[in-house]
Amino acid sequence: MVKEAIPQLTLVIKSKAKDGIETMVEEDNNLIQTLSMLCSFYTVDDLCSFLYSDKFQSMDHKLYELVFEMGLYSDHQITLDIIPRGSKMSVCDSKNTVCDSHQSLKVVISDWLVEVTG
Repeated sequence: MVKEAIPQLTLVIKSKAKDGIETMVEEDNNLIQTLSMLCSFYTVDDLCSFLYSDKFQSMDHKLYELVFEMGLYSDHQITLDIIPRGSKMSVCDSKNTVCDSHQSLKVVISDWLVEVTG
């Protein structure tokens, strides 16, 4: 019997600015519609790679004022908010950490995972 991998994290848009939505370009609209549904990621690295991908980074995050809710796949009640602003990601953890790279975000999320699952 083959054991299927289970995702580790989920991501969904928690809130967005109403004004920015009216001026949205089609490519951003498609991405935002996808992210309005619950997305899952198998690893912390997968999630961070997505958040620092060219497609995600090319969005005008200030215009849309997106706030994301990241959660444990195994327990959707355990969550953490992530607010992208250009190449910086504000993580609403106990320290309100601001990450400026894939690697720094990976460390913060990994530490959070240890804390909430420990």
